[in-house]
Amino acid sequence: MNKENFIRPPTIKAGDKVAIVSPSSGMPFLFPWVYEQGLNRIRDIFQLEPVEFPTARKSPEYLSQNPEARADDINRAFGDSSIKAIFATIGGNDQVRILPFLNKEVIKENPKIFMGYSDCTNLHLFLWNLGLVSYYGGAVMVQFAMGGGMHDYTVQSIRKALFYPTIGKVFPSPEYSDADLDWSQKDNLNKKRPMYKGEGLFWHNKQNNLIEGRLWGGSLEILDFHLSIRKYLPSQDELEGAILFIETSEEMPSSGFIYRFVAALGELELLKKFKAILVATPKAQFCSQYPPEGREAFISNQKNAIKNALKDYGIHIPIIFNMNFGHTDPQIIIPSGGRIKINCRSETIEFC
Repeated sequence: MNKENFIRPPTIKAGDKVAIVSPSSGMPFLFPWVYEQGLNRIRDIFQLEPVEFPTARKSPEYLSQNPEARADDINRAFGDSSIKAIFATIGGNDQVRILPFLNKEVIKENPKIFMGYSDCTNLHLFLWNLGLVSYYGGAVMVQFAMGGGMHDYTVQSIRKALFYPTIGKVFPSPEYSDADLDWSQKDNLNKKRPMYKGEGLFWHNKQNNLIEGRLWGGSLEILDFHLSIRKYLPSQDELEGAILFIETSEEMPSSGFIYRFVAALGELELLKKFKAILVATPKAQFCSQYPPEGREAFISNQKNAIKNALKDYGIHIPIIFNMNFGHTDPQIIIPSGGRIKINCRSETIEFC
C-alpha cells in the first residue's frame, strides 16, 4: 500500500444515517440513560439519524464472549450503503480481539467516517493499514453525552470532521477538564464538569520551518501493547515522515511507563521516522483518584519523560504539548491517516 494514496471518506450531511456500534465495552447496557443522552445529541445538534447495530446495547459479558459479533457489526456498517458514518459508543480494553474478524475487502471498498478513541485506537490502526483516514475522538457516551451539554469547542470540531472536506487550523481551548461525573447518578446528566484554565500549546525543540506529514497514533497504552505484539504496526517505510500523536487514559501511566514507550520506539528504529509529535494534555484524575505525585507533578513528569527519552535517543524533532484530544475535554478530532501542516515559525497547526 502506497502511504501517499490514503482515501478520505466522503463527508456526510444532515439527515444521514450513522451506525452506532460497541466494538469494545458494554457501557450502554449498564448506563442506558447516559447512552440515550448521547443519541439525542446526535439527533438534535447534528441532525443525524443514529441506527443502533445489534451489539450497541449488549452487556459487557456478551461483548467479551463474542468478539466476532462486534466485528460483524463493523463489517455490516461499512457494507450497508444506507449508513454514511460509524460512531463508537465508548472505548474499553479488548478491541484488539475483533481485528481478525474484520473484512478488509468490504471495509476498503466502502470508505466511511469512523469516529471513536481510546481502545478504538485498535480500529484506527487497522484502518490506517488499509489506507483509510479515520477520526480519533467523539465517543457517544462521553463527548456527545457530556453532562450539562456538549462543549462548543467539541461540537465545532466534530462538525468539521463530519461535514467539511478538511478540519483546517486548530487552536487550543481556553479551558479543559479531566474530571469525571458518576454515571450511576442520573442527576449528573445535567451537571457540568469542573474546568481548568488552559495553558496554551507548549512547543519543545521548536524549529524555524514548515513540517508536513501524515498522522499516525492514538492511545499511548494501546500503542504500547501493539509494540509488543507487532501484528498491526505499519512498516518502517510506511511511517517515514509521519507525525505521531499520543495521549494517555484514565490508567494514568507513570512517567517510567511513558519513557519506556518512547524508548521502545527508539529501539525499534521507529522514533527516527517521525517528523514531529503531538501530545495531548494527560488525564490526571479518575473518579476522584489522583496520581501519587498529584495532578500538576504528574502532568509535568509526563512531559519530562517524553523530552528525556527523545534526548537520550538523539532525536530533536518538535513536540507540541497541551493539545486538546483524547481523554480530556473539550476535544479536537484528529484525522488519523490525514495530512497535517505544522508551521513552527507561526506556531500554527492545520489538518489538511
